[in-house]
Amino acid sequence: MGKKIKVVFDTNVWIAIFLKKHLTEEYTRTKQDLTIYISPDILSEIAKVLLYQKIATILKKANVTQKEVLRAIQANSTTVKPKEKLQTIEEDPSDKRILECAIAADAEVIVTGDKHLLKLGKLKKTRILTPKEFFDSVK
Repeated sequence: MGKKIKVVFDTNVWIAIFLKKHLTEEYTRTKQDLTIYISPDILSEIAKVLLYQKIATILKKANVTQKEVLRAIQANSTTVKPKEKLQTIEEDPSDKRILECAIAADAEVIVTGDKHLLKLGKLKKTRILTPKEFFDSVK
């Protein structure tokens, strides 16, 4: 096996991995080829999103707790603590946590469904791709 791809998943991608069968399968198929990075700020955002009524209901039906999801994410990721603070992205200030994590991790790719991040296309040497673009490129 070659060099692992250094990647940061946006919160929306993590939620989709746990809730959508297709992304779960893609993630499972490729995770051995990835080094996934996360930051405490991203974990905090994921924890909040998991409490949204719709998502909490889906997790409850699947008999999965918020703590189990967070533990699974941490077990499959390397945590970095970003030192570089970026200017807030005007359209969506919370997006900066993904960019800061990518810089701290020296990530090659950010995977997101967020249109504000996708519009950037690239941050320094880090490409910003949709889940489909990313998982298709890892085949």
